[in-house]
Amino acid sequence: MRAASAGGGSRGDDDAETERSELYNLSASWDEEPVEGVEEMLSGGVPYAPGHATTSSSSAFSAFAGTSTTMSDAIGGLQQIVDDLQTRLDEAIAMNDSGITFGSTDGTVCYYLPDGVEDTVANVKAYNSQSLGDGAKDAEALQQARGSRDGVSEDGRTVEQILDEMAKHQDVPAYGAAVVQAFGGVDGYLDNLLELQWKYNTIDRDGVLHVDHEGLDGAVNVLGRVLASATRSGMVPEGFASWSDAMYESVTVKGHRGRMLALNALLAADDAVYETATLVDLADRLEDLPFDGAAASSTPDSYRGWYDDDYGVLYDEGKALRDYSMDPLYGVTMAMGNNPQAAFRYLNPDGEMSRGQWVPGEQTEARWKLLTGREWDSEVGLDGFTAAMAGVSAMRGSGDDETAAAATWSVARSMEFAYDLPFENYTEAMKENLSVVLANTAEEGVDVANGGYPNGLGLYRDDDSKTDDDDRNLYTTLIYRLIDNENAAATISSAFANAAMAEYPTVTTREQLEAKYREVGTVCGYLNAISSERLTDLKKASTAERKAAEEAMGTMFTVMTTVVGAGVSGPGAKLAWDVGKTVAKPIMVDQLTPDDLPDVDVPDAGSPSSLESQAYAEAVNQGLITEPEAFNPEYLQDDSGQPHSWCTINPDGTATFNLDNPPTSEQDVHIHSWANDIGPEHDPEDVLGNADRGINTGVGKGQRLVQGSDGEGGKDGDITIKRD
Repeated sequence: MRAASAGGGSRGDDDAETERSELYNLSASWDEEPVEGVEEMLSGGVPYAPGHATTSSSSAFSAFAGTSTTMSDAIGGLQQIVDDLQTRLDEAIAMNDSGITFGSTDGTVCYYLPDGVEDTVANVKAYNSQSLGDGAKDAEALQQARGSRDGVSEDGRTVEQILDEMAKHQDVPAYGAAVVQAFGGVDGYLDNLLELQWKYNTIDRDGVLHVDHEGLDGAVNVLGRVLASATRSGMVPEGFASWSDAMYESVTVKGHRGRMLALNALLAADDAVYETATLVDLADRLEDLPFDGAAASSTPDSYRGWYDDDYGVLYDEGKALRDYSMDPLYGVTMAMGNNPQAAFRYLNPDGEMSRGQWVPGEQTEARWKLLTGREWDSEVGLDGFTAAMAGVSAMRGSGDDETAAAATWSVARSMEFAYDLPFENYTEAMKENLSVVLANTAEEGVDVANGGYPNGLGLYRDDDSKTDDDDRNLYTTLIYRLIDNENAAATISSAFANAAMAEYPTVTTREQLEAKYREVGTVCGYLNAISSERLTDLKKASTAERKAAEEAMGTMFTVMTTVVGAGVSGPGAKLAWDVGKTVAKPIMVDQLTPDDLPDVDVPDAGSPSSLESQAYAEAVNQGLITEPEAFNPEYLQDDSGQPHSWCTINPDGTATFNLDNPPTSEQDVHIHSWANDIGPEHDPEDVLGNADRGINTGVGKGQRLVQGSDGEGGKDGDITIKRD
């Protein structure tokens, strides 16, 4: 957002001094310089300014304008800058006058540009006044197409074409506000969706209704993003004090309470980022509405009937959105998954630090009691609650100690709630959301894998009947429940691998190499043992369910190997993040590129052998193998005598091993052959042997925690998994 004072310069004579004065006036009105270099250019000698000109006017103007060589060119350049600045000021004033962006009592006005977009006149117009016009035009066209028999607007566009155009501008606040305004506000916008659904419904000759769920969901996602951007515009809907007021009144007015379904659908739209205060205030009001836990799939296309406990006798609450949720808190908590600040403020309304710990206030305690005790939509309600849990968990990475501590308190309550839920109630969306919670506790997770406890979380803090063993049983049980979902498995393993390597950003000694890979091996063994237990318990599951679980667990170890190898070979950077940083969304495996996750089908990825290969490569690349003879070409060629493509001999006699990430099966075999060939003779400090021992020790340690010393699984380990 760029800001300027409303008082720009006035037009004067076409001479250099007038242009210079006008340019100063207009440029100085901005809080930050819109045209880079204006102030610097105007701070030196100025032609025709007494006491400053020491060169000819022509050369002075040439220096000022860069490429101009005449006075008229220089004046023209000045005029262009004045015009550009005036355009920005005009755009800001126009936006403020429209009510779309902020205005302040000191006369400051603003125009909008998203992050990363260059501040040019064309972009300023495109994201401001042009967005206003485009939004109004597209909203009108959508209403026309929706209401016409042939589904085409007056300008010849279909509903799908209009939505495609809206998707191009869906995150521009001015555009979103203009669209909602054109529908007459929130009421009209929600009613539009209730009407639009019929474009995706057909009835066959037998009278059976068929719904194009993919098409309808696509429309909902676009319209949800548009509404979200409108809430960030600074505009307040006419007649209301805030967006949350407008939304609440719209869904609670008698005769139109079916709008709750449309609002929930729009709030839950993928990647829709609603303004923070809108979500917090709306949730605070919606949580008081009654709800009986009805499943989304039971929703009809209208709310009419003889009697309802809440709506009375012969009730008619208008049109509804078939198969969407009526749970008042579903949509708003789903939206909090895209806005960690909103999740934090809603789940931690009050509290304070005391003796180094966060102590929740009365409002926070009451809210968690309500949320953990209410009836949620039995199909999707907890998708929303766990999305808010994922959002608040990201706040553990806050630089403010009090915020991080409050977020940790909420994370502990989230994990306790999830543990107490029957496993059969978990949905795939819940698993993905909860994997984010675990990813943001990965440092504690590594402690558990090493035989310790997740003490930093404060689990069961107020329950004296619980022990540290209960803490790590809870933690491990949650992993067990999530890892048969591919996205959840990838999210957890990526976070754990990053946390395991955090102490060893650079390996310079054999001891560091051994310690790093022992830590990674421990996490690998721990997750492998949990995976084995989960697969054992799925023996009676359907073939498809078991296959999906096997693929998820294969992905988990491929991701882990890829993260470990990112420091050795490069690819996989998107799967790696710094410890202390947090994530707000799960890894979506099907959206990863080959550079992110090069090959999820590499056999034995994540196995000790694969980790050994990466350790050998890191040892070489970090200069820990110092014997020149270790890189004798005889040791680094295939059976046909050709040198390995992954090995480069440097001019100084050292080598670089560039394995794929993760290593292919062929590379795995060849690098192990090289390690065996050089033996103690060319690795006298046993660097590679130490790495092997570190990995094997770690893997065994992690496995025994879950499966016991016999490795057969069951309940022989130190950790007990709650399986129901």
